[in-house]
Amino acid sequence: MYSEDEIDPHRGQAQATASANRSLYNSIDPFAEGRPEGEAWGAQEPSAHTGSDAGTHADSDTGTHADSDTGTHADSNAGAHTGSNSGAQPPAGEAAAAPLLRFTVGQMVDRSKRTPGFTFDVMTTLPSFKARRYTGVERNQIEFERLQAHLRATYPECLVPTLGPGTTASKYVGDYQNDRIVVQLLQQWLARVAAHPLLRQDYELRQFVEAPFAFNPALTSAPALSVAPAPSAGFFSWGKARARVARSANPTAFERQLEATAENLDAFQRNLGDVRRWHGRLARARARLALDVRDAGTKLVSAGMVEHNAGLARALKRTGKSLLHVGACAQGQASLEGSRAVAVADVYTLACDNVQRTLGSRQAIFTEHQVAARQLERRRQAVAELRVSASIGAAQAQEALAELAAAQADADSKRARAERVDRVLAADLHAFETNREGDLRALFGALGRDQLQAERQVLGELRAALDTVRHAGSAGSSSTALSG
Repeated sequence: MYSEDEIDPHRGQAQATASANRSLYNSIDPFAEGRPEGEAWGAQEPSAHTGSDAGTHADSDTGTHADSDTGTHADSNAGAHTGSNSGAQPPAGEAAAAPLLRFTVGQMVDRSKRTPGFTFDVMTTLPSFKARRYTGVERNQIEFERLQAHLRATYPECLVPTLGPGTTASKYVGDYQNDRIVVQLLQQWLARVAAHPLLRQDYELRQFVEAPFAFNPALTSAPALSVAPAPSAGFFSWGKARARVARSANPTAFERQLEATAENLDAFQRNLGDVRRWHGRLARARARLALDVRDAGTKLVSAGMVEHNAGLARALKRTGKSLLHVGACAQGQASLEGSRAVAVADVYTLACDNVQRTLGSRQAIFTEHQVAARQLERRRQAVAELRVSASIGAAQAQEALAELAAAQADADSKRARAERVDRVLAADLHAFETNREGDLRALFGALGRDQLQAERQVLGELRAALDTVRHAGSAGSSSTALSG
């Protein structure tokens, strides 16, 4: 009933979105300070992780193959393949701009399981990866969720993209599944992770691609901060007051922008809940309408089957078949309205929670920096007091100097993180707003196209049925006149 362009709200947008995000990050570049001019985001060193070769992606059970750039082709007992990467070279423009990391989701491999699995290919020029191309990597929804949890725990100052639900079923459409929408949402998530200059360098992301067995990162929950971020609203907090970005005594322009962003997303999230609910109600109403229309069509076809008047029987059956087609169109609309819009609304509801959580983490990071600076000052004062003391011992002096060095290292680390967080957050918020606008435009544009397509099909079917009824009526009148 619907073409692929009509069904898919994000068709053809994944690579364009990734390219736009790379350009956006390259233009903002929160790490421009201290790096040679003209050096792109992806040229920085990978995250501070070191790993062993145990994660080599070379297991036949996963059906995954890694093509290295060694120029050799060797089959091992584990089923790994290494070969020339001549076909994995990125376009010249992209290679010159920044190292490449590109995911291409193939298909959903098993819907019979409660946890769907997916296959995808990877092409990269990042030096941290052991190969340039990986084909047939297979991961399930739980492993994707583990990767998302790891990224959020490791980079609390970053807006990690929100993973799709892995299903289009909801309470409004029952067991309806549209695997294409699920795959497109997953493709979109991977493209945005790959475009992020910090997330793409993560060691566990490489392990996610290369690990031969199940992916299980070491860190899936954030380490405890000395100052806990403000709690954000969760699933059971609809209607409750949400945490706001705290006002400082002398807020900077960026802090005022963050406060406005938090308030705007709070209102957007409340309205999004209403949109989701009304879309679901519309889907239910349209599904009931589809059922009634199909029942009416079935009755008319049955009546035409027993009708002795040939012209009237033909008209009844044609009208009944038209109503059956109209009912099928209505059911298709109900399924799409109760699945696609609900899935996108769920993604952005969680995304808004993530933004609020990240803003709270920013406050905690700055507070940690202030606490570390105060502790460093206390250590300095303690050392100064010991220097003027006449009864200081060598052991006591060594201990005081060691504590001062530890406090200095901690303060330097917290200061560097505090200086980085605003630059990273500015780039991430810009990308988030750009993606939010594009996704909602695509969603409502697809809904409008679906509606127009369905209405055209219904009108065409009813027009054809009307022509049949008129022809049957004129033919019946002619035969009556001849018999008279």
